[in-house]
Amino acid sequence: MNGMSEAGSPSSVLDDFLEFRNGKTSPRKVDTGAVVVFGSNGPIGRSDVSNIDGDVIVIGRVGSYCGSLHYSTGQCWVTDNAIACTAKHGEDARFWYYALQALGLNGRSSGSGQPLLNQKVLGQIRFSPPAPRERSAIAAVLGVLDDKIAANTKIAQTADDLAVASFHHAARGATYTGETFADVAKVSGGGTPSTKVPNYWGGDISWATPTDITALAGPYLESTSRTITEEGLVACSSELFAPGAILMTSRATIGAFAVAQVPTAVNQGFIVVEPKDETLRYWMLHDMRSRVDEFIAMANGATFLELSRGNFKKFQIHVAEAEVMHRFGERAAALHDSARQALRENQALAELRDSLLPELMSGRLRVKDAEAAAAEAGL
Repeated sequence: MNGMSEAGSPSSVLDDFLEFRNGKTSPRKVDTGAVVVFGSNGPIGRSDVSNIDGDVIVIGRVGSYCGSLHYSTGQCWVTDNAIACTAKHGEDARFWYYALQALGLNGRSSGSGQPLLNQKVLGQIRFSPPAPRERSAIAAVLGVLDDKIAANTKIAQTADDLAVASFHHAARGATYTGETFADVAKVSGGGTPSTKVPNYWGGDISWATPTDITALAGPYLESTSRTITEEGLVACSSELFAPGAILMTSRATIGAFAVAQVPTAVNQGFIVVEPKDETLRYWMLHDMRSRVDEFIAMANGATFLELSRGNFKKFQIHVAEAEVMHRFGERAAALHDSARQALRENQALAELRDSLLPELMSGRLRVKDAEAAAAEAGL
């Protein structure tokens, strides 16, 4: 994909339409700030000051996120790890956000050590855009998909927040009775098959690493970036955990969580908790999520912090009256189901958007056909 219309010619450069400039050193971050601070990998905090007042495309400038793209409306702060890209001459910035995605900016970095994007190089990329009316139509149809994704993400976050608030309310009368996580659940770990044996890899079994969990928009693991075979499962220290298993990262990043939605094996960076009483699953998940600071305090390690299974098993679980925990479990299950369904829909919408984008940019697909595809998706 070269980013040009099939009927067009590379007669223009991006500098004709866009202005590129490096961001500035991060401002003071505050929890209550209304201004989102963007780094190379997207939002990294909030502030009460801004250096951009209008629509902006944020381009990752350095490191592993070099070429990543984010779109912001209104005020924000772009740091010096990113490039702020704004549209000239009243152009539709959202169209150019999608056009830059089609151009594959992550493949245009330089530097033998750390990847680096140069704003001057970006400005000289040749591109033959569609006519202005077509540009607006493309931005509109793809924007509908992104707007729905954003709305679903907010629904999922709100549902999760309500579950957290409900747990805090239910746990006000909870006490320690001496029961540990090891008493009320099976506590396990994982392992990695030898990477030197090709037959262990690329099978049908999901195999999770902490990166799979930290990348999630919500605590629901539907798939993994790598898979293993039956041979690989036998050759490693992980069981194949059933859906519903609580996965907690236990090294480097301690306390990222997901509930497995498919049978999943894990590497050695996890503590896996399987409640003996199914009705306590979400009570246990939220008790664990509320105690990450305690887990970190019990971690040790010279290279990176790790919470051992032995230490985790010693933690007592908060226990409330049985009826209180049962009611919470029902409410939390409904809220998490709502959140999960919203995020599952997002996956389908993102796949549709990503399939339409190159076809629209190349001119191989007309906007009205893309609109029909969006309508079939219920938009």
